[in-house]
Amino acid sequence: MSKKAHKMKLNRVDRLQTHGEKFTKDNISYPAPPPLFDIFSGDMVPLGSRDSIMEEILEALKKDDVKLLGLYGMGGVGKTTIIKEVAKRGEAMNLFDEILMAVVSQDPSIRKIQDQFASQLGLSFGDDIESETVRAGQLHEKLEKTGKVLVILDDLWKHLDLQSVGIPSPNEHNCCKIVITTREKDVCYQMDCENNTFPIMVLSNEEGWYLFKKMAGDCVTSAEVGPVAIEVAKECRGLPLAIDVVAGALKDKSATRWKDALRQLRVSAPTNIKGLHKDVYSSLQLTYDYLDGEEIKHFFLLFSLFQEDDNIPIELQMRYGVGLGLFHQAGLGGTMQEARERADSFVDILKSACLLTDGDGERTVRVQKVVRNFCMFSMASKGQQHAFLVKPGWEMAEWPEIDTSPNCTAISLVGNNIKQFPHGLDCPKLQILLFSGTQQEVNIADSFFDTMAELKVLDISRVHIPSFPPLLGLLCKLRTLCLHDCSLGEMEMIRHLTGLEVLSFSNSRIKDNKLPMGISLLTHLRLLDLSRCTELLIPYGILSNLSRLEELYLEESFDEWEKESEKEFYIENGGRRERYASLSELKSLSHSLTTLMGMHMNDVGLFPKDLFFPKLTTFRIEMGDDLVFDENYSISKAGLKVDFKGSSIAKDHGICSLMKRCDYLQFSKMGNIKRILYDFNKDLEVLVVEKSSDIEEIIISDEREVVFPQLKCLRLHLLPKLASFCNARQSRKPIQSQSLFTDKVCTKWHFFITIYVLQFSFSTSTF
Repeated sequence: MSKKAHKMKLNRVDRLQTHGEKFTKDNISYPAPPPLFDIFSGDMVPLGSRDSIMEEILEALKKDDVKLLGLYGMGGVGKTTIIKEVAKRGEAMNLFDEILMAVVSQDPSIRKIQDQFASQLGLSFGDDIESETVRAGQLHEKLEKTGKVLVILDDLWKHLDLQSVGIPSPNEHNCCKIVITTREKDVCYQMDCENNTFPIMVLSNEEGWYLFKKMAGDCVTSAEVGPVAIEVAKECRGLPLAIDVVAGALKDKSATRWKDALRQLRVSAPTNIKGLHKDVYSSLQLTYDYLDGEEIKHFFLLFSLFQEDDNIPIELQMRYGVGLGLFHQAGLGGTMQEARERADSFVDILKSACLLTDGDGERTVRVQKVVRNFCMFSMASKGQQHAFLVKPGWEMAEWPEIDTSPNCTAISLVGNNIKQFPHGLDCPKLQILLFSGTQQEVNIADSFFDTMAELKVLDISRVHIPSFPPLLGLLCKLRTLCLHDCSLGEMEMIRHLTGLEVLSFSNSRIKDNKLPMGISLLTHLRLLDLSRCTELLIPYGILSNLSRLEELYLEESFDEWEKESEKEFYIENGGRRERYASLSELKSLSHSLTTLMGMHMNDVGLFPKDLFFPKLTTFRIEMGDDLVFDENYSISKAGLKVDFKGSSIAKDHGICSLMKRCDYLQFSKMGNIKRILYDFNKDLEVLVVEKSSDIEEIIISDEREVVFPQLKCLRLHLLPKLASFCNARQSRKPIQSQSLFTDKVCTKWHFFITIYVLQFSFSTSTF
């Protein structure tokens, strides 16, 4: 077990065993599965034809003898939207104890379907279970015991063996009902639901125009735009997806843009993409063409490099964009934070154009199936500027035999089982290469990178790499290197990648658990991510050389900070030990560092008095043992926890400058301190003062009428001598502290108060 986990065991578990209540089967619970709202969120515009067919589906689901239902219709007609709304209504009517949904797609993966169901059921297969048959058995057993279950299989292209997944075959002995959505009526027959099929047709002209007006806004009511808008809506042919993307693209645009869009829709040629209706193609083509600038178009195409319905992190796309130089136009993206803001702006534009939707996780997005197909087979594969090879999630065991066009600029082989990289690829224009495996060992041929002089982004994840080929060090244009969830061998060749700006080892294990000294030569590095690299050691001298570093991520990673010393080695137990990084090294980064996440030190005394970060705006720093941020309160930008261990700090200490920027601030064990007098950040959301036996007063120096305008939680815990809190100045109207717990004052202050141990001495002037 890691050192941090061992400390948690000593400090928490042992304390609970000694002082806590005894655990019994009656007070132990399993975590609840994800709420249904997370899966079936979003509101549906009411349409008469859609309401009637949803009522028919619900009536069919109420019948005991109906076990299988099928919805079929062309891509973009709204099948998924309808079945999600049916699920929401079915839940509200208590028709089912559990509702599950999995996206099957054109190339189904049994494991992926099983994982989707398991996550919704709160079922864990265990890392040691590889057999799909064993997983199917566990899933089958869980569903048989669940009661009334609705299973939705979305986007089915061909017959699927339910037993191979673990779905109980519908019969009179169980309460499992299954609904499929598909583009082909024949698939309904293959799945034995021909007696209960529901065709989903395009909208009528009236409903299509109603939906179009809802999406396009008030501009369609003007005399100049109105007649053209009616014709544009007709060109969408009643397809909801086409209406969404076209209306979103033209919203608030001038009459000239509307007329130009109408011409494009009428002359746009259909493609031969299977399952993509020509009107949807025309609509997507128009929306893509109307994206403002090549940068956002290129950024949008990057989302097609992932698997269908993946939750794609915006942060990862931003790091790719930095490597590709997408945010440097017109002076944009001068810093990593500016690039992140630009990426967020691009995402907002793409969402408003209905090209992206919100993902399940925080700061994640999804690409609809039809939109992704458009990117892959229309724009990415045929464009002269961007030619993509995309085969994610195909579970291939060998590198595909492909005709790698000299124009190929991107390759994505995410989610495959390839173990041997070829000796070379004829891709002189390749700029981005993404590869991920299933934790297997891969061998990268020495000549693999020989002809990739233009490579700017390389992401290799979830594999074991015994050694990297020496030619990797010759990629002089490489700007972003991501090695996530990997077990990595010799890495000293990284010293030659002097152009790197983004380097991430997130959740990886590096040889000898030591960061390579060669990283100290990467003087252009702007982002270094070492998150969840447990037991990692950072040798002295690396961080101090990264003078341009703007963002450093250390969550669940290095915490063995040394005290400042001039010695290169320490003597321990008769032998020499290499010195680790010290916080004094960060002084050379103080004028560039803007983000410092997850930094932990065991002793507040390790933080140098003269260490200031004038540009640091985003941070999460823990000083002391057994400190964990309260996850009930998200940290918007800056969080600081300080365990003083009985010591104190002066007002000019570097820690004090951080306190003024926090939205989450926690003090504990402030020995011999009777009064806290401080000017806190006006955006402070969480304030915790605890385990300090001598504190008598907490006084906020502030001239504002409302002292804590953003405070959400105030926790005063184990402060037996506290007598006064937030004592207002005599020169202005005093805060109604004598009525602190009344509704009136709580409304005025805009926060809730939780006090765990009421051991206060109340003074007449305050409490």
